[in-house]
Amino acid sequence: MELSRSATPIVPTIRLSASTAVVNENAGTATIPVSIQNSGPAASTVDVALVAGLGTATAGSDFTFSSPQTLTFPAGSTTDQNLVLTLTDDALPEGAEYFTLRLQNPTNGTLAAGATEYLVYLKDNDVAVPVQSRSITLSRLGSYQNGAAGTNSAEITAHDPTTQRLYVANSIGGKLDILSLTGNGTLTPVASINILPYGNINSVAVRNGIVACAIENTAPQQNGSVVFFDQNGAFLKQVTVGALPDMITFSPDGRLLIAANEGEPTTDYALDPEGTVSIIDFAGGVAGLTQASVTTVGFTVYNGLAPQLRADGIRIYGGTATTPSTVAQDLEPEYVAVAADSRTAYITLQENNAIATLDLTTKQFTSLRSVGFQDHRQPGTALDASDQTPDVLLANWPIRGLRLPDAPATFDVGGQRYLLTANEGDAREYSALTEAVRLGDAAYPLDATAFPQAALLKNRQVLGRLNVTNKLGDTDGDGDFDQIYAFGGRSFSILNATTGALVHDSGDLLERVTSTDATFGAIFNASNTTGNPARKNRSDDKGPEPEGITTGIIRDTVYAFVALERIGGLAVFDVNNPAQPRLVQYVNNRSITSGTGDQGPEGIVFVSAVNSPTRQPLIILANEVSSTVAVYGIQVRGTVTATAAPQTAAVPLYAYPNPTSGGRVHLSRPISGTVADVVVRPVRELRQTAQIETAGLAPGLYVVRAQDGATTKLIIR
Repeated sequence: MELSRSATPIVPTIRLSASTAVVNENAGTATIPVSIQNSGPAASTVDVALVAGLGTATAGSDFTFSSPQTLTFPAGSTTDQNLVLTLTDDALPEGAEYFTLRLQNPTNGTLAAGATEYLVYLKDNDVAVPVQSRSITLSRLGSYQNGAAGTNSAEITAHDPTTQRLYVANSIGGKLDILSLTGNGTLTPVASINILPYGNINSVAVRNGIVACAIENTAPQQNGSVVFFDQNGAFLKQVTVGALPDMITFSPDGRLLIAANEGEPTTDYALDPEGTVSIIDFAGGVAGLTQASVTTVGFTVYNGLAPQLRADGIRIYGGTATTPSTVAQDLEPEYVAVAADSRTAYITLQENNAIATLDLTTKQFTSLRSVGFQDHRQPGTALDASDQTPDVLLANWPIRGLRLPDAPATFDVGGQRYLLTANEGDAREYSALTEAVRLGDAAYPLDATAFPQAALLKNRQVLGRLNVTNKLGDTDGDGDFDQIYAFGGRSFSILNATTGALVHDSGDLLERVTSTDATFGAIFNASNTTGNPARKNRSDDKGPEPEGITTGIIRDTVYAFVALERIGGLAVFDVNNPAQPRLVQYVNNRSITSGTGDQGPEGIVFVSAVNSPTRQPLIILANEVSSTVAVYGIQVRGTVTATAAPQTAAVPLYAYPNPTSGGRVHLSRPISGTVADVVVRPVRELRQTAQIETAGLAPGLYVVRAQDGATTKLIIR
């Protein structure tokens, strides 16, 4: 007798066939296909619901959806069921918006694991191209390549108006390259000085024919040096400074040199020197220079205050679990900007997301402040966060961008001093400490309460490829991340130099400028490799990475010049109103089809008209990757400054007391310009000021010259 066997029941599986889709706002509808497998003899249903909490598009105004909706699969059907949503084509210029849907409540079926949520990007078709005022225009006059890229570099450059020479820090080649800047803005080589006998070069500054190079030790964790050369590269003197001097600059009055000594650790953290700042007294010139002229200032006063500093937003996290760094070891000075009065220096501590203020008179730090983060949930702070989406999708996300500034610059408007910061971003990557991880990595768990759609966020076309830090964001110490912190602000910031308060942040403007550029939008967020540019391959990192920044005064306007390390080029802003900067121009010389042109801009120098061999203002850009130095002439709208005769000042200029026995001299009106000695060498640069500090100037006759052409004589007794 044969026994009957019951058939194994067929259980249908219902799933979404994809996780994301990009739909143009003006497409009319968005279609979301839902599929079924192993369909049985009975009908199956599933609800599609709108997910609250992960979306920026609004039901009812951006799309039409009554949640939930039920899809029915007839018995035996293998055909997809489509959810069709109506889209609203509004006329608002805005970034990409998105919404998320979820499958739930199946009947006669189960949901496929990991295939139940769907994110729909709505790509805006009304994106406004940022307006460039072009009150000034930059035109590339010339460029010089100091050797093959990869075997040479051009990272930092310094200009000496007394000799019209450029001095270029070539760290890969281990050289100081000397170039001559001609009257038409072209560059010709003069000499290359081998730096390797002293160590390796990181930065260079020049003043009246004296060249100062920041040199790291051949053992980088040991004290470095500043080596002085004459205008032709002949050795003059050498003094010792802190470990790994990364940047050096003269104070505006020429009496001091300030070096930022980064003090990076060995890769295993076996040796972690303290970060310091060295102040070199240069009042007596190179002849009076000795080791006693050097004061190196550290941060030991902050040791023991790590919890308070972290609470204030300063990142203190270096070292290993068994041997954490002290605060003084953890703070790593990156770059220095000196105020126009030569009394205060501002030092970026990039990896620490902070700025230190240094009193150059007392040689003590007076403040240590966090520069905060970009809240990418807020309007105006969108970012393109994935290199895997085919489109540029500048959207708001529940992440925070640590500004981590590289170069700062100072400027004064209306009697108030401001700081500009280029918010590049940087991560510590050592064998003993690697903080950068992909958000999608299993080793970066997201808190289920804070991020209930964690699986969707970890998708490669959402945030899964974004580089984030694993050293911040676990607010309750339970091993998962309650907040997401990415690297870099993709912006520049303007801070009140006195209080540290944020006055303005450019938000997503730099990505909007480059993505909508008629030429360079084709290589949006490309990296700075010398090969063919790949569009969007830095979107998952730090985007355009603003790195170099400087200011210059032309007529009565303060301009900020921001170099973009990755895509390349330079963005110019009018910052006369620090709370509302105006975009002036974006200029780039990189090829969009090959690895040619200027790539990887880092060092940036503004040359005023009175200091320029062309008699027009210049921008000099050192491009690290292409190993090129580019010269841009600046033309004010409606004038040809390179050939125009000097203008007659509309308002006379007077100085008092005059003669003076020293101290502070007052001017009859605020000006930008220079103070020059009897052989027409600039000895002071003036920026929107009605005062001159004469300390350090020898007795004699000087000429004060405003950029509008007005002059007055000044006698110092």
